[in-house]
Amino acid sequence: MVGNWFSATFVIPHGFANAVGFFLVAFVSEITIHALLRFLASAIFPTQRQFATPWNRINQFLGIFPSLASAFVILSFLFTVIVALPFSPLLKHEVAQAALGKMFLAATQNLEKRIQQVFGGAVLDTLNFITVKPQSDESLQLKFKTTAVSVDGQAEEEMFAMVNKERKAAGLSSVAQDELLRNVSRKHAVDMFAKGYFSHYTPEGRSPFDRMAQAQIPFTFAGENLALAPSVELAMQGLMKSPGHRANILSAQFGRVGIGVIDGGIYGKMFVQEFTD
Repeated sequence: MVGNWFSATFVIPHGFANAVGFFLVAFVSEITIHALLRFLASAIFPTQRQFATPWNRINQFLGIFPSLASAFVILSFLFTVIVALPFSPLLKHEVAQAALGKMFLAATQNLEKRIQQVFGGAVLDTLNFITVKPQSDESLQLKFKTTAVSVDGQAEEEMFAMVNKERKAAGLSSVAQDELLRNVSRKHAVDMFAKGYFSHYTPEGRSPFDRMAQAQIPFTFAGENLALAPSVELAMQGLMKSPGHRANILSAQFGRVGIGVIDGGIYGKMFVQEFTD
């Protein structure tokens, strides 16, 4: 309920709104329970004194571990706040590229994807990664629209290299870059930002195959991967851990790819991969 309120009130993804609501409720609950327990303890043992016993020292030592776990959760959440909320693009980039930032952001993404696998669903909306399953007709409303976007050619080249690295590791031949497919990818990413949606299907009902045909691209087999993330690394990590997207990236039927990456500034980067034979 708290998460729904945040999602409806602020321009943030639903997955992040749920996280904010969870931490807010958890924080208030922890303070309340701690205060209640201290009150009960002082009421039951009003004159109890603390003595330095071996058990006390052991208790203090063991207290380090839950403290470290708590610090890990808090730092993961703070890093995710920076890349998920519409903050400075430079700050988001620095956090997403830093070694420590990558570790904590990956941890939150992995945890949420495991939860998504348990409960299912075509829309995978985590704190720093959004996608929809290939061939799904599900549509996610982004709660923002922007035309202040730009092509990120460097990210496109990096993702292209990562795709072929994964294919090589799987014993597959590399896919070739296709300029027509890349134009289709870029146009779809720009359209999603401009109209505030996230889906394989446009609001007008055009599928990836319709868009390829409209661009006069011949194909027998084709597929599309989508991701909204702050960096290439997080986008590829999320796609490779999703069975349907991984299948497209590692499909022996595909020989060409067009990767479009559109930078939406404070809203992150839209990644579109178009595959054909």
